[in-house]
Amino acid sequence: MAGNSGDARYDAWLRYNTRRHKMPGYRVVIVSLKKHGEPPGDINSQQMEAVADLADRFSFGMIRSAHDQNLVLADVPQRALGEVWRALDTLGMATPNIGTLTDMICCPGLDFCSLANAGSIGIANQIQARFDDFDYLYDLGPVEIKMSGCMNACGHHHVGHIGILGVDKHGKEWYQITLGGSAKAPAALGEVIGPSVAKEAVADTIEAILGVYLRERHGEDEIFLDTVRRIGVEPFRERVYETDHTAA
Repeated sequence: MAGNSGDARYDAWLRYNTRRHKMPGYRVVIVSLKKHGEPPGDINSQQMEAVADLADRFSFGMIRSAHDQNLVLADVPQRALGEVWRALDTLGMATPNIGTLTDMICCPGLDFCSLANAGSIGIANQIQARFDDFDYLYDLGPVEIKMSGCMNACGHHHVGHIGILGVDKHGKEWYQITLGGSAKAPAALGEVIGPSVAKEAVADTIEAILGVYLRERHGEDEIFLDTVRRIGVEPFRERVYETDHTAA
């Protein structure tokens, strides 16, 4: 459903944060919990009350919590989309990034979890700060980052297009990078590209990976995952480790 309201922010939200409904006159709205600068999946009590009110008014009183750490209002009348967007925008919950690089899954990591080996939220903030140009994100197309702070894999890192696993090495936080994972058919586990990278180098590493993708993709229609499957991880590995920022 293409937007043509004349408001670029609303049109971007309509394109990326809503989906087609099987019933005419309705639209599925994805409530983004991925505002840049905030922990992915985070929501406070005031925001939750406001979303509950929107659900009562516009979605038959139902809110769905999705595995990708967003909320879903599944049955929103199309005539109400503008009002829903304005309310979500005021709440900071209309970031038009669903399906993009910054719509990442991120476990609590060391900030909240006693099982974690490394932090995750700080890495998410690092990625959000580096990739804050929405035109660039849209040009990349769908890229799924999934991040876990330990091998329990609460962030599903092993099935991320780009997977990030926090590890402890001699009391310091390092991050193992995998490529090519997917939870969708044909499902696949990501392949480790090489030694873990330093905490401060994660965003640099992702930028290098994306640079290879943009150089090697067959036109704008070839998504990141398809490029990785076509050329393998070796070109990404070579680019990432041109500069040594890996664990000993």
